[in-house]
Amino acid sequence: MAKKGLAIIVSAPSGTGKTTVCARLRERMPGLRFKVSHTTRPPREGEVDGVHYHFISESEFQRRLKEGDFLEWARVHGHYYGTARQTVEDHLQRGEDLLMELDVQGVASLRAMEFDGVFIFILPPSLEELEKRLMKRGTEPPEKIRQRLETAKAEIIRYRLYDYVVTNHEVDDTVETVQTILKSEPFRSHRFQPESPDIQALIKTQVSV
Repeated sequence: MAKKGLAIIVSAPSGTGKTTVCARLRERMPGLRFKVSHTTRPPREGEVDGVHYHFISESEFQRRLKEGDFLEWARVHGHYYGTARQTVEDHLQRGEDLLMELDVQGVASLRAMEFDGVFIFILPPSLEELEKRLMKRGTEPPEKIRQRLETAKAEIIRYRLYDYVVTNHEVDDTVETVQTILKSEPFRSHRFQPESPDIQALIKTQVSV
């Protein structure tokens, strides 16, 4: 049986530190592939096209959406975000573990289609701390920050969409916790892929009965 890659889906309310956590994960796990999503929002300072996101126009996004190019998509804070279906399938079929940063809407879509992955939700220590982190970024006016806080509340109450919930008190501790989760996931029974040919044959026989 060919080993299939593991899809690792990470979500968090805006400002929680998801991007930093994922970047540290990639540093510690060099073999981990990263799925760069498509978005219609403009790049923030320091963001690079093709590295942080694929930045495309709304008309291009709509065209690709109609053609079925996206595994999942969502409109968040007035902008579209989507995950290219073919890229995800190619990585997983090659046996490569794939890290995906998605919002809660995207996760709900994947759950509805029974997508096989490890779903991890990262929480801030508190809403008060989240507000401080958003303000510290200094990239948005107070009204926008209030909007993000309201969105965060709506996202947090949907935590049961996920397999694991990790509170991000300190980035290195959070990354270590996520790594522990990922080390154990391949050993879950529904992902079992035996190395021995005779055990493979036995399992195939049972599945076909």
